[in-house]
Amino acid sequence: MIEDAKDFLKRCLEFYSPSGQEKEFSEFIAAYLEHHDFLVNFDKVGNILAKKGIGEPIILLVSHLDTISGELPVIEKDGKLYGRGAVDCKPSLAAMVYSIAHYDFNQLNKGTIIFGGIIREEDSLIGINEFIKSNITPNYAIFGEPTKVNQICIGYKGRICIGFRILTESGHVASSWQYVNAIEVGLEIWNIIKGVCWQLNETYCLKEPNLKYFNQIIPNLTVITGGMLTNCIPSECIVQVDIRFPPNITAEFILEKLRQKIIDFKHVYENQIAKRIQIQENVSSLIEGFEVDGENMIIGALRWAIFNTCNEKPKLIKKTGTTFINMIGIHYGIPSITYGPGDPKLEHTVNEFIDINEFLTSIKIYSRFYTKFFELYHNKSKDS
Repeated sequence: MIEDAKDFLKRCLEFYSPSGQEKEFSEFIAAYLEHHDFLVNFDKVGNILAKKGIGEPIILLVSHLDTISGELPVIEKDGKLYGRGAVDCKPSLAAMVYSIAHYDFNQLNKGTIIFGGIIREEDSLIGINEFIKSNITPNYAIFGEPTKVNQICIGYKGRICIGFRILTESGHVASSWQYVNAIEVGLEIWNIIKGVCWQLNETYCLKEPNLKYFNQIIPNLTVITGGMLTNCIPSECIVQVDIRFPPNITAEFILEKLRQKIIDFKHVYENQIAKRIQIQENVSSLIEGFEVDGENMIIGALRWAIFNTCNEKPKLIKKTGTTFINMIGIHYGIPSITYGPGDPKLEHTVNEFIDINEFLTSIKIYSRFYTKFFELYHNKSKDS
């Protein structure tokens, strides 16, 4: 069994584990934790659930096992490790697993650590949707993803991935006035979505200059397809839009406003042209935004550990992306944050690398964090 931290990370990187092909890597992680006296189980889709300790508080450490596709050679050079997943997010996962495997649970009177390894984070919600069905009852959670070693992410935006399929009747362009161009309708829908989001920003979004993009609803046109021939009016158009929105607004509120505007547009449009059009909607992903109070105990313990390891004041950040911590925090109703070594700007690139010292530092931080966190929790329990 590998006991050197750097060798453990290198072995993790050597497993090629794109979404849907995590089995070999997950079995390695499970065996490693079992060797260190964790009770380990797999759920029916292949997520890992490992547990050690007794009683409360129960802290959930969770990360994802998969990477994007595109295998890269694992290379150690100039104090760095290169390879697929060297940022997103095997160092974060490895730091969690290694630190809990080597943590001295004998110093605890009460307390439990649960590790969750989730499949298919990069391509679907299959793993996380099954994971939150488990019968665990954590009090706090940390999701392992790169934030840089001196930064803690306390907020993520929500996401709506919505698609529209527009169907009309095709005809020759020589008599185009007799037909409805499905692509033109698709572009009108996109303009409606932009207008609704901009209007909601004016009315509901917080005005904080340093968090301008975090606090905004930002729609993105990501896919538009339609038409087959250059001399035919398109009878079908597919429009896909990805909307990222802040935690102070709900997905349902945004969708309600969008749907009403699109219904109104369809009614007016059909009256003007005296023809029927079909607009089919599909929401393929919906995740609410999530944010935790910066004064929470889990943040205080991690900030203490970072400061006492790195001798610098850690930063609390909010990200404009969306991650599984949103679903975990909302589902369990618990304080939940994201933390991990690595530069997020290198995610999904061919130049993914992790600074080895940063990875080793994150393990030290985690080890100090566990002790401080359990101490703070039990002291608070005594006081109350």
